[in-house]
Amino acid sequence: MGSQIRMTEAAQRDGRRDDVRRAWLDEPEAGLSGARIAKHRLVEQVRRLVDAAFQLDCGDAGYGDADGIAAVFDRRAVASRAREGAAGAEAGGEGGAEAGGEGEGDTVTAPEGDPRTRADAERAAYFEALAAEAESLADRVAALPRVPRADVGGVNASQARRHDALLVERSTINGRGNPLSPPVRMWADGDLIRAEAYFTAPYEGPPGRVHGAWVAACFDEILGCAQGASGAFGFTGTLTITLRRATPLYTKITYEAGFSHREGRKIHAWGRCYADGHLTAEATGVFVIPAFGGVGHGSAA
Repeated sequence: MGSQIRMTEAAQRDGRRDDVRRAWLDEPEAGLSGARIAKHRLVEQVRRLVDAAFQLDCGDAGYGDADGIAAVFDRRAVASRAREGAAGAEAGGEGGAEAGGEGEGDTVTAPEGDPRTRADAERAAYFEALAAEAESLADRVAALPRVPRADVGGVNASQARRHDALLVERSTINGRGNPLSPPVRMWADGDLIRAEAYFTAPYEGPPGRVHGAWVAACFDEILGCAQGASGAFGFTGTLTITLRRATPLYTKITYEAGFSHREGRKIHAWGRCYADGHLTAEATGVFVIPAFGGVGHGSAA
């Protein structure tokens, strides 16, 4: 995705600095503050955490054998108790070592005999420790200053609030600052909008396939951007999705979309979705310019 055409560069080159599509598309990092770049990195790590947590094996579904997953946790537990014992010995000789051996490690260990039961206790303790770390980090982040939600008013926002107002920052589909958005990037290619997505396990519907709702949601966002080639944009009125074949997980998914035509307040757009060069879905959308108009919406006439 490093070769993407950024909207800001394309708009400047083509003399379309007021192109309404810019709200959806990445800006060069040179135009961002250091704190915003760091926030994007934090958000990306939160996405990784969600993905990893979703796929954690609880050990109760029979994956692997006793020498596989369970043994991994068993070895970690043995190593942990050895470290505790060594720390106790340094602190208070043999008595300290005994105290360490009868401390926290043993309170979460099941009776000897059933390695599965013992491994479950160790696994539960490890997950609880991770949850405590995550809770601590969440508390630290929650204590920091937040964007006043009432001040985010779309592309009509003031220059001081510009970045937080852009859809590329806050969108639930491609928002760089939104950890709930899937990994989707959009860019302009002339009058077309192109996008790439990479869906992992949390976005699964049928086994090994992307949930159709995510396929549709991406179309809504990408067509919503593409309609801007009309010189205006409206809100989604009708979105029609045709699923040609299943869209696979762990595969680069490419989208393309464009403006079709306009009928009064109605803007028509189209889109297609591909996996490994194969068409998986198509979409058409009708977007309605609100009667009240407004900055970025263009004329309702």
